[in-house]
Amino acid sequence: MRRKTNLLWGLVLLALAVFVVARALGLIPEGIVDMMLRAWPALLLLAGLSILLRNRVRFGSLIALVLSLVVAAGIVSAAYNTRATQQSTDNTQPIQQALGSNLTLLRLRIQTLATDVDLLGTLTSEVRGEFVGSSDNRIDINYSELPDNSATLTLNEIRESGAFPMLATMGRGTLHLELPPNVPIDVEFAGQDGSVVLNMGGTALERLNVTAVRGDAVITLPNYSPLLSQPGESLGTISINDGDLALFIPTAVGARLELDRGGSGIQPQYDPNAYNYLVGDILEARNINTASVTMNYTLRVPRGLIRVEVPS
Repeated sequence: MRRKTNLLWGLVLLALAVFVVARALGLIPEGIVDMMLRAWPALLLLAGLSILLRNRVRFGSLIALVLSLVVAAGIVSAAYNTRATQQSTDNTQPIQQALGSNLTLLRLRIQTLATDVDLLGTLTSEVRGEFVGSSDNRIDINYSELPDNSATLTLNEIRESGAFPMLATMGRGTLHLELPPNVPIDVEFAGQDGSVVLNMGGTALERLNVTAVRGDAVITLPNYSPLLSQPGESLGTISINDGDLALFIPTAVGARLELDRGGSGIQPQYDPNAYNYLVGDILEARNINTASVTMNYTLRVPRGLIRVEVPS
């Protein structure tokens, strides 16, 4: 008699053997190992389905394998999403950076991962704040001054374990920063995931560039005339790729806002008594020719709502 063998379980055992050897050799990141071990109950489902469907349903072993892979992917996805959306408080990192005297410009460069960001102009003479997040994340701080009395302060969020963190160390973070009011400042922010609140009303904001991949943004601009830019020059681009933008502009400021809505068809919200809607998807303040403070910005919001309001 010809002996029948189960090809499916032969492949499963071979895959397990390759996995064990690769892990022993350090070829698989521990984060992937962690997620795969969480999906092991799918093997029990595979065993049960293969017994029930074999010789009863055509391609029964293949159907059992596909269903088991779907269940395993669902387990991993649920575990990942649960941890990724939880606020983590495992790590608290104070931020305090003294600034040189008589600075002509402070370039502030911020990059974050899954972190909610809050910037606020206060009466402080330095940059200070706090990062709260997972034990796997931290803020790398770098400060340098140039002979022209300008300085660059870089805050870069780093995940120690790289692209595949352990699920137990995952979680959302928060970054709060307080900025000095009398130092001209050029801000560039790039965030992957999280809400953005930039209250720049009490700052000497020269330029502002924002790139937020996912999350809403609330930005307040100051009643401040930039000293290092020419009249009519663009002061930056605010790009919210997947979220809404609320922009607060003082009534005394004559603003010209070039809109890039990416063909979404979502109409901007604004006060028609304060702004004109011009051809070319442009919002222009009615007082732009008489205001002592003017500013030009590009607003790129391809999937969300643009709302322009006056600060309370």
